[in-house]
Amino acid sequence: MSAKILLPVWPHLKKYITVQYGKEMTLSNDGVVSLLLLNMLEKHKKGDPATIRPSQKLLDNVTFLPYPVFVGDNIERTRGTYLSQEMIVKFNKAVDNMLRKEMYRWCKHPNATDHHVDFQIVRFRDMYDISEDELPFDNLKRWYYRERKRVEEHAKVEVENVAQMVLIY
Repeated sequence: MSAKILLPVWPHLKKYITVQYGKEMTLSNDGVVSLLLLNMLEKHKKGDPATIRPSQKLLDNVTFLPYPVFVGDNIERTRGTYLSQEMIVKFNKAVDNMLRKEMYRWCKHPNATDHHVDFQIVRFRDMYDISEDELPFDNLKRWYYRERKRVEEHAKVEVENVAQMVLIY
């Protein structure tokens, strides 16, 4: 017996996942988001009523939209179909970070049509049809500059490579 999970996600993440995986995602070992979600699943504990009938209230003042995820028979039997509130929030934060990293790569791409960060961020948001209310431009721009600074500082650090093991054949 297969199951369908209505996964609560942030509005801009629903649009991102819909573009990447379609209107409904099927759990499998293919794809980063699918594999991440697959590893977060737990079995329902029969003695704990919270895992049998989980609460729909996650966080105050945070809007979540349901995204349908299809779970096959084998995964349902071996992994389960329960996601704790903590795991749902971690999933949303991880996918949000993936979205932002993709935006950074989009802006830094050598074949970009325009090399102005502002225009690139707006084009990226337009590609996923993300509105200003869901993901403000100023937040994305600040995050871009922080990430750029972090990457530049990381590139300056020189690490001396010492051979730990030598293979002889």
